[in-house]
Amino acid sequence: MKKTKLIFAILPLLMSSCFELDNYDAPNAGIDGALIDVETGDTICTEQPDGCRIELMDLSYENPTPLQFWAKADGTFRNVALFSGYYDVTPTEGPFFPAEAERVHLEGVTKHDFKVTPYLRINIEDIVYGEPGSAEVTVKYTIKRATTPEGMTIGKKTIAEARLLCNIYPVVCCYNGGFIENNSSTKILSRSTDASIESRVYEDQVKNLESGKTYYIRVAALSSCDYNSSLQRYNYTPVIEIVAP
Repeated sequence: MKKTKLIFAILPLLMSSCFELDNYDAPNAGIDGALIDVETGDTICTEQPDGCRIELMDLSYENPTPLQFWAKADGTFRNVALFSGYYDVTPTEGPFFPAEAERVHLEGVTKHDFKVTPYLRINIEDIVYGEPGSAEVTVKYTIKRATTPEGMTIGKKTIAEARLLCNIYPVVCCYNGGFIENNSSTKILSRSTDASIESRVYEDQVKNLESGKTYYIRVAALSSCDYNSSLQRYNYTPVIEIVAP
């Protein structure tokens, strides 16, 4: 009987500790922006994850721990689980030359873009559809090197590879299963000079399509410059929806 009374006496204490509310402040700020090509003003496309990290250092701490999150595949980013205050913010691990940290005051959801220089720029010049029932789609595209930022050097040869990627989902990328190999192709460019690559319009056919079916495509290119040697981030075009004729 005494043991039973003791249990009932302890239970309210345990239950009160389980349901005790914390008194921590909720996040009240965020950052919302895009990775912008400093020369063209276009958004720099990447992939998610493994495309680009946004790193924040909370300056309210003497020795802050870096806070990181991935940018989106379209080159935009957003994190609204932050606290008001001053941060040093850096876009890092992306398909662009190293960027400096920028001091940002977050108060509410703060808009802040980063202007960076991509390694490469890929432009889809045209998409040519075959006759109805042919299931033929040809993509014409160009690859250009960006102007190397002042104080940085990359050498004469840096364009290593181009890929025409295809998927049945709107997520299209080189990593994380983001393409169907049977429908995609890779062009090794290590033996061609960058000047000759930049002078050409490439034409690649999307392989093994089924007539009437919807696909998603984009072109990726890889720079082999020293700044990209360890991570090997690809530059991308936007994702485009196609329907095989």
